[in-house]
Amino acid sequence: MRFVHLVFLLPSFALAWGPFGGPEFSEHALSAQELQKIQINAGWPKDEDGTLLFEVSNGLKGPIQCGVANVVLKDGKTVSKVFVPKFAIPGNASRNASMPVQKGSMKSYALSCSCFKKKGADECVNPLKSN
Repeated sequence: MRFVHLVFLLPSFALAWGPFGGPEFSEHALSAQELQKIQINAGWPKDEDGTLLFEVSNGLKGPIQCGVANVVLKDGKTVSKVFVPKFAIPGNASRNASMPVQKGSMKSYALSCSCFKKKGADECVNPLKSN
């Protein structure tokens, strides 16, 4: 019974994450149109040949989060990094992330990013922010 009483003490936005109702949010892969507003740059700092840096610029109004980076090396192997927690990029902002990849060994890279959307809507939103 104590648990039931604690639930009512939580702010209303916290209820969106639980089984007790409230607005429903779900995580979605970014659409092709949304991806056009995301810019990703990758490269190595001048003094560090073993650390690949990513700069992700979010041109959307709402926040996104990136959870996995994959790099295909020139020898055909793949290197992956899972970001725990996912790194968040607010709307109209940039964030950096890194992973160990030797300079000159990369063939291609990809980041897996997503956002939360309110049920029935198609705009990325912050599920923790009360409207």
